[in-house]
Amino acid sequence: MKIELRSAEDRKRAFREIWRLVLNDLGKGRIPTYHILHIEEDGSADNHYMTPISLEPVNEKGDKMIWVQDFEFFLKLLLLLEKIVEVEYDPKRPAVIFTYVDL
Repeated sequence: MKIELRSAEDRKRAFREIWRLVLNDLGKGRIPTYHILHIEEDGSADNHYMTPISLEPVNEKGDKMIWVQDFEFFLKLLLLLEKIVEVEYDPKRPAVIFTYVDL
């Protein structure tokens, strides 16, 4: 699913739809990554990615924890950036792909 972000309403719709897909994958034990495809002024592109999870142990056994709020926070934050012009959800990876245009 790919959504062009031309208006505030597009960004709200993108949040609702992408957030539902992220929660669905998290519920299945699949951890989505967030990718930022950065297109520069000269047309070159690079890719940055992250998985918004805590790598710090949460108990004495060293267990790790996924904080759903971290996924929500970064999704909202990235959708607020004006230079993010498109967002796509790739269910195969799973991944949320943001297109950031520096033109």
